[in-house]
Amino acid sequence: MKNVNCNICNTDDTFFVTTQNGYKVVQCKNCGLVYVNPRPDNETLKSLYAEYHQRDGKGVNDWAKLMENNFKEVLSFLNKTLPGKGKLLDIGCGYGHFIEIMKRQGWSVYGIDLSPKVLLYAKEKGLDVFEISIDDVSFPDEYFDVITAFYVLEHVTNPLHALKIIYKMLKPCGILVLRIPHTTPIIRILSFFRIKNNLYDIPYHLFDYSPQTITQLLKKSGFSSVKVTPGSPTIPVNVFEKIVSRASGSLSKFLFAISAEKFLLPGISKTILAFK
Repeated sequence: MKNVNCNICNTDDTFFVTTQNGYKVVQCKNCGLVYVNPRPDNETLKSLYAEYHQRDGKGVNDWAKLMENNFKEVLSFLNKTLPGKGKLLDIGCGYGHFIEIMKRQGWSVYGIDLSPKVLLYAKEKGLDVFEISIDDVSFPDEYFDVITAFYVLEHVTNPLHALKIIYKMLKPCGILVLRIPHTTPIIRILSFFRIKNNLYDIPYHLFDYSPQTITQLLKKSGFSSVKVTPGSPTIPVNVFEKIVSRASGSLSKFLFAISAEKFLLPGISKTILAFK
């Protein structure tokens, strides 16, 4: 196990949030970042991802369906913003569903992931994917027009360092698209009623970001402009989870719209657009 300081402000002054799966979750008193501390070492964490995409009986089609609406939404945004297409890197590309969609649209696409099984599937579809972490990438500086990372940043051990690498790889005026969970508000409600849960998904997830902390992190990484939105909800396989996701996602988007894009419903995953 490894003790770490806050990734945003590098302090070690926290208060306790909860314990899940034997791991303690804390919140920084200075900046508000929520993270697991202490956590497993890097080698242990890396070994977890060999079977990550096959957990709970999930298959290829389940992952495609889960992110379908979010992928379509990001595709629409990017095609409107960059009609000339360009180069795109998807970090944590999994089976390659998103880069396959973008390739059909005329984009030059690449993907990286730590799971050899899912990358084999992507390679068999003719996609340019690599088994490597964001810390070890060797793409040139200012190479990509767009970099995407759907539900990835909560997994990385040093998100500030990862975002600085991403910033360097983006061209001037390049765009980073993130999708991240925001679980802590729900955890606090469930804890109040003493309802046990595993929503943090530790040790796979090491961080939980609020709109404020993700904005701080991106600004500290060099990004000049950050926009946090509700985005389209994921579509889980489980029927109850699907109903909850669709209902909460629709409510979140409605409240965001009627508040002139100011109110972000706590506890709902967010889509972030960061501009270099």
